[in-house]
Amino acid sequence: MELNRQRTEKQLQQTIIMVETLLRMPRVPQAELLALASWMEGLGKDTLFKGLADQVKREKPAWEQTEPSISQEVVKILLQPIVDQLSERSRANRIRKELIVTITRRFLENVKWKKSLEQARYMSRFFGSIEDVLAISHDVAIDAVIIDQTCIEESPALLKELMKQMESSFVPVIVVGPNRPEIRQASYEAGADDYWDESVKNEERHVRLARLLRKLRVVSSTILVDELTGAYNRKYLQSAFDRRIARLEQEHRTFGMAIFDLDHFKRINDLHGHPTGDLVLTELATLVQQAVRLDDEFIRFGGEEFMLLFSAETISHAVANMDKVRERVERHIFANGLKVTVSIGLSYSASHTTLAQMTAEADEALYQAKRKGRNRVVAFSETMSIAKVPVYIRGDRQFLDEMRTRTMSEHPKYEFEIISLEDERTAQLQLAILSLDQIAEDDFQQLEQWKQQRDSAIDVLIVTNEENDCLAEALSRGATDYVLSQHEIEEWVSEWMMQIP
Repeated sequence: MELNRQRTEKQLQQTIIMVETLLRMPRVPQAELLALASWMEGLGKDTLFKGLADQVKREKPAWEQTEPSISQEVVKILLQPIVDQLSERSRANRIRKELIVTITRRFLENVKWKKSLEQARYMSRFFGSIEDVLAISHDVAIDAVIIDQTCIEESPALLKELMKQMESSFVPVIVVGPNRPEIRQASYEAGADDYWDESVKNEERHVRLARLLRKLRVVSSTILVDELTGAYNRKYLQSAFDRRIARLEQEHRTFGMAIFDLDHFKRINDLHGHPTGDLVLTELATLVQQAVRLDDEFIRFGGEEFMLLFSAETISHAVANMDKVRERVERHIFANGLKVTVSIGLSYSASHTTLAQMTAEADEALYQAKRKGRNRVVAFSETMSIAKVPVYIRGDRQFLDEMRTRTMSEHPKYEFEIISLEDERTAQLQLAILSLDQIAEDDFQQLEQWKQQRDSAIDVLIVTNEENDCLAEALSRGATDYVLSQHEIEEWVSEWMMQIP
């Protein structure tokens, strides 16, 4: 299995190098372009590259009609569909590190454990309370929670909410506490999947954690339905899309993709609490599934976003169908008497396309629906340009100069930009990279202000050369994580990009 994976990664990298070589040549011989086509068609024998090979077969006739020597401008146009496929494949080939969340007020006692987690290639984040974890749990993909028993004693009611959330997504919860049978039993009764007392050393912790994560991966890979809403989950999306494309090619059955986003959903959570927000999401899923046809596929895309794949004869037919669904949501009275509306972005396909392209089009249409006042359906048109959401990474020159020399990772949804701390631009998603001295000089007031902001999410990475009480205080006040040298910043930021929703 590992050898096959290494071979696939090597073939992918070789293909990327070949394409990049052609894109750097002032003029490209047609023979070189056709040689690339033959190479990629050969890769199609491996099912992992079938989509890429099929794309080449569709593009090759146009390549064969070109001049013996092709200008760089024309080559860029000809290779753009292949570049899009390679970018999508390269992103899919990267593995997101599993995120282990630890809830404890005894940070310095856990430094050795944090380092061993990161050496084992996990992402690790520490929080000082259950409340802090609940605040981010709807937006961050958590793979395991480790909680100090003393934090449970402080918040027994919040523990129930956390356990319910983690159980709904099959995330293991591990309690760390004293070697006392009554506390161990109480932890299991509360819903803990494991209990580590002081006799469980780091080596054994890793074995037990890995065992729980293996079970999570097995369950996650076999369950295709979102536990909360009953809609399909994202694991179902790719196969559902592939089936639609196959029907389009074989039977000319055109289809639409709609992305639903609840308007002002954060306000519902803030004013009425996450349990009410969950009820609204569940009712919305039920309402939409009742309003569409049986063969339409409703998928929870993430947070308050849903996606619908549905048959439609024309773009106007697709818009009319979605507008009926939107009106039905607007008329409905939700949990606690709430009135809710949705904005819908729509992409329509009458020819072959990719999941990434169609999602980007529906996303842009959704963005336009929100800009125009929400509670409406907007279909993507060729006059629209796909605008990615800006994400700012800000910090001092000493931390960011090296990163500026490197190409930022491509992302279908976000446009990453590196800016200075003094830059006054704001975005919904930001990352600040600061030294420990900088973040502590105002007694952590800036950190507290960022934590309370509602119009944007600001993660804070601390750069320090020692793990001390000041660092522990910064983490307890809301800093996201820390690194011990500037050389670690780039890898940390790369993983952060993969974690954001």
